[in-house]
Amino acid sequence: DLSIALSGFNDLQKKSILSDKNSKKQIVDNLVDQELMVIQAEKEKLEQTGDYKMALEAFRKQYLTNLLIQKKIRPKISDSSAKAYYEKYKANYSTDQVHAQHILLPTVEKAQQVLKQAKEKDADFMALAEKNSIDPSAKNNRGELGYFTRDQMVPEFTSAAFGGAIGDIVGPIKTAYGYHLIKVLDKRKGKALEYHEVELQVKGALQQQLVRDYLVELKKTAKIQYNDKAL
Repeated sequence: DLSIALSGFNDLQKKSILSDKNSKKQIVDNLVDQELMVIQAEKEKLEQTGDYKMALEAFRKQYLTNLLIQKKIRPKISDSSAKAYYEKYKANYSTDQVHAQHILLPTVEKAQQVLKQAKEKDADFMALAEKNSIDPSAKNNRGELGYFTRDQMVPEFTSAAFGGAIGDIVGPIKTAYGYHLIKVLDKRKGKALEYHEVELQVKGALQQQLVRDYLVELKKTAKIQYNDKAL
């Protein structure tokens, strides 16, 4: 379907593509090629494979999640609500920098163990990172992150790194990647950023906060049972 193929373009881009005979023909040719491949895949019953069913289920869950966010969360994000969020967390929007090193561990128990080692007198934090960190880059950079601004790391990591004093080892900090130990080496004061400079970033952060709040409400009435083997 041509409308689906053009769904990722804005109205001006669609008009430009449809008005150009060669561009339109290229899209139609691509659709024909795709349909031929799909027909052949169905002949070979690939839609009955486990991989296909898993991918389809993953897509279903992601798409439904996005639809729910559009219905329940997006209407709450306006210029006024975003500006209010910006004023509340204004300190987070600046060109401040922090210089840090980190160690990523798979479990909180392992993180506590390495943290104890890192706080010992004359401990070599970078050597501990090279030996223990599950971050693939640690073997090369030994946990060195250099200087970074607030928008370059995930919120939990950023909050901990900027919140620590120079010389502190902060953690364990849980993120989607695992448990982090962060050594704060230095800080550089930057300038505050105006709302118009970070509008998209603010609205993204506001959406994340609203989603977290919404999940808190959902969990109040949900019955959640964890499978120990999956943890």
